[in-house]
Amino acid sequence: MKFFSFIRKIITAFAFISGVAAILMMLITLTDVILRIFNTGITGAYDMVRACGAISIACGLPYLTAVKGHIAIEYFYHKAGKATRIIMDTIIRVSSLIIFGLLSYHSFRHGLSLLNKGEVFPNLGLPVFWIPIVISLNSFLMMIVFFYHLINPGKEYIKP
Repeated sequence: MKFFSFIRKIITAFAFISGVAAILMMLITLTDVILRIFNTGITGAYDMVRACGAISIACGLPYLTAVKGHIAIEYFYHKAGKATRIIMDTIIRVSSLIIFGLLSYHSFRHGLSLLNKGEVFPNLGLPVFWIPIVISLNSFLMMIVFFYHLINPGKEYIKP
């Protein structure tokens, strides 16, 4: 289906962004630590690392879920019969759809409120509204992945 193929590309692009954000976090921290040896540092390093951390986690979650990279409760799955496993899996996925739906909605609303208030990073002065909106978008992508797993049980959305 073209829709799921398009979403797959978006999820892969966000996974790349997640990796870049993680590398930036390390480079900023390393550079800041080295510069502090010479009694200087990077202004706003803490703000940049916080933003990169949030982006790295939010953008990486849809890919991790799509490839089924999460840790499963193997002990309970192996002890349960096939019908029980299907029921457990369905309950977990429907619950996840609800949780990430709420997270997406409230993150988006929070981002809009930050935009309306004009909130900025303390040291950099850059706006912060976009971080909850990125979290909201990626939570929505997680919902699509969970829905795909509901209608295609046992299949990865993306092959690792």
